[in-house]
Amino acid sequence: MSQPIYNLHNHTPFSDGAYTVDELCRAHLACRTVKFDGIGITDDLFCTPSSRDVQNERDFERTFARETRDYVEQVHAARRRWAGKLHVFCGCEINWPLNKNNLASIRTLLNGIDYVLFEHVDWAGLTQLANQARRFPCPVGLAHTDVARQFPTTSMDQVVRTMANARIFYEVNTCMLPLANHERWFSILPNHRVLIAFGTDTHDDLDCIAQVAELVRYVEQRGLSGRYFLPQPRSEEPAPAATPQSAVSP
Repeated sequence: MSQPIYNLHNHTPFSDGAYTVDELCRAHLACRTVKFDGIGITDDLFCTPSSRDVQNERDFERTFARETRDYVEQVHAARRRWAGKLHVFCGCEINWPLNKNNLASIRTLLNGIDYVLFEHVDWAGLTQLANQARRFPCPVGLAHTDVARQFPTTSMDQVVRTMANARIFYEVNTCMLPLANHERWFSILPNHRVLIAFGTDTHDDLDCIAQVAELVRYVEQRGLSGRYFLPQPRSEEPAPAATPQSAVSP
């Protein structure tokens, strides 16, 4: 039996997207090129210090705890509305350069988040993230990463081994089309235990949803169909922001 197909990278007006969760769900169900089993909402979290600078961990939690709880509650409410029609996962996207010094605080705020996508990660960032990935309470992945461009002085073999050892999954995104331009990277992936996710980074254009069909065809042609990352829904009960949570392996 084939694995379910999820588009795990979509934004809503909660951050910088144009479409609500319900509008995204309807658009995915109406797609004629792919039969989607579910979608992931990955709004940008922890990306702005609001109206002031964040000076320390307590300040960071005070600034973002309520926002994160509101986000989780909204996505989980949509999950319940669409139950039986489409799986709705609660992910988030995190800007690495803005938050690389706040990982300890971020981990305490991820209750109810099913997975995290990090964007704009460089080689130093990937090594740091790899050292901490298993301390996160949910799976960690790289968003829309052009490996040759983002890690220009590091061998692709070293990149993929680092990801595999840390269980960091890799997002194949429609912004990378045509995928043939990344042939070298995709020729290496099948030799390593790195899971694959599909994403469109949907903001204000729903046409990209249909392009997931091209992603699926490409990775299946390269023997990666058994490597799909399949998120697991996590509890929607957030812990108090001021109470540090013990990190567990995903």
